[in-house]
Amino acid sequence: MPLPKEVLIKEMCPRDGLQTEGPSFIPTTEKVKLCNMLTDAGFRYLEVTSFAHPKWIPQLADNKDVYAAMNKKDGVTYAVLVPNVKAAQLAVAAGAQEIAAIVSSSESHCKSNLNTTIAEGLKAVEEVAGIGKASGAKVRAYISTPFGCPFEGHVDPHKVLEIAQAMESFGIYEVCLGDTTGMASPISAYQVPKLLLDNLKTSGVAVHFHQCGGIEYANVLAALQAGVRVFDSAVGGLGGCPYAPDSLGNVDTVQLLELFERMGVKTNVDKSAAAKAAEFAWELSRLARNS
Repeated sequence: MPLPKEVLIKEMCPRDGLQTEGPSFIPTTEKVKLCNMLTDAGFRYLEVTSFAHPKWIPQLADNKDVYAAMNKKDGVTYAVLVPNVKAAQLAVAAGAQEIAAIVSSSESHCKSNLNTTIAEGLKAVEEVAGIGKASGAKVRAYISTPFGCPFEGHVDPHKVLEIAQAMESFGIYEVCLGDTTGMASPISAYQVPKLLLDNLKTSGVAVHFHQCGGIEYANVLAALQAGVRVFDSAVGGLGGCPYAPDSLGNVDTVQLLELFERMGVKTNVDKSAAAKAAEFAWELSRLARNS
């Protein structure tokens, strides 16, 4: 298959990797250290925290402090997840340069994860896009469960496309397909992104795969073949959705870097430095679980 010269890895560990860790709270200084290690490793995009209410994501209650204390480097995007309008308002007030909205492609997961319907979730994404535009922050958006829902099973790809087209109409610059519980197969990992790439006019398409016994790397290759050039991952393979049953960790960044390196596809990330960040992330995980 024809290969691109380069892909962009968007590092998720500070947010998605740590959000389910506990019960102990990871010190803010340690989260900041992880973000700084990832910046130094050469990542050009970090999702560093979430502005969800601490009641729902207690591990990330120090969102403002983490965002303020990081060593921010020119040319690196430091994004934050905003699950609702209030979170978006708090994020831009804290100076976030990019915010990421989210909605599910199944009603059951949308209710479980966001306590909204899909229609209500899209309305919130539209408002978030407006907040981003008014503040000068770029806005990305996730579609959860596009490859299958843990509650409903199969999700119609054309339903995913409809949601993505609505997001595009709001001015979302990139739609990211989040394989929430690792239900994607290489077939769906090709077909769903390809459907969006063939039909979206201004929004880019990224993928965010979760673990499934190694199938996630076959999914990465399938998405690459479909034309995707932006991949989310987390050092150490940490992470998961706190409101989806059987949600596993993210694609492991170091393994993903190895995969692309062996194919001659550039990532511009120092794999050795990323591996050290992965070791540190696992130390934080053990700290949270064993304290």
